[in-house]
Amino acid sequence: MINYINQFSYNGKRSYDDMNLIITDTPSRVSPARRVTYTAVDGRNGDIITDEGCFDNGEIKYKVTAIAEDFEMPLLVKKIKRWLQGAAGYFTLTDTYDPNYFYLACYNGKVDIADRLGKLGAATLTFKTKPFKYSFEGQRKIKITGAAILYNPEDWEATPYIKIVGSGDITLFINNASYAFTDIDEYIEVDSDIQSCFKGTILQNSKTSFTEFPKFSEGKNNISFVGAVSEIVIVPRWCTL
Repeated sequence: MINYINQFSYNGKRSYDDMNLIITDTPSRVSPARRVTYTAVDGRNGDIITDEGCFDNGEIKYKVTAIAEDFEMPLLVKKIKRWLQGAAGYFTLTDTYDPNYFYLACYNGKVDIADRLGKLGAATLTFKTKPFKYSFEGQRKIKITGAAILYNPEDWEATPYIKIVGSGDITLFINNASYAFTDIDEYIEVDSDIQSCFKGTILQNSKTSFTEFPKFSEGKNNISFVGAVSEIVIVPRWCTL
C-alpha cells in the first residue's frame, strides 16, 4: 500500500488497493438531522416540538479518480459497480481522513464514472450512513470480574454489547439503573443497539424485566452486579456524530 494515497474502505475492500480509486478531495460529510416533529397550534405562537429521540441517516460523498492500470476502463467500472452495488445493507466504511472511526454505511445511487482518454475516470460516490460514527477503541472487549468504572471518552451515550457469564438470578447495575436477569444458564448476551437479549442464536428476552436497555453515559460509568457472575465482557461501542 502507498501510504500517502487517500482512499476509503467499504464492505471489506479498499478503494485504491483493490479498485484503483483514489480520493481526490476532502470528503463531504453531511451530519444527520435530529428527528423531531413540528406541530402548529391555532392561536399559539411557535410550533410544538415533539422529539423522537433519534436521528436520520447522514451522508458522505467521495470525489474519486479511477485509474485503469490492470483493466480497461469498462472492465474496471464493472468491477467497481459489482463492489458498491452488489449487496444491499449496511457495511463498515472507513477512510484515511478519519482513521480512528468507522461508519455503518450503504452505497446510495448510481455509479457514473466519466471516462477520460480510456485511462482515468472521475466520479462522486455517495454513501448513506447510520447517524453515529464509532471509534475503533470502543470495539475492544473489556472484561470485568468485580465492580468497575468505565470512562466514555465521547460526548454521546453508547449502546453497548454486554455478555454476562454466570448462572441463576443476576442484577447488573450501571450508574443509577438496574437490569435484572432470571435463571441464566451459563451466560446471556445483551445488545443495546438492537435492544435484544440472547444466548447464541436463542432469544432470551423472557429472562429480563427491563424495557430500557443498558447505556453508557458520557464520562464516568459505575458498573457493579449481584449474583453468581464469573465475568462480564463488554464492547462499549463509543460513538459520536
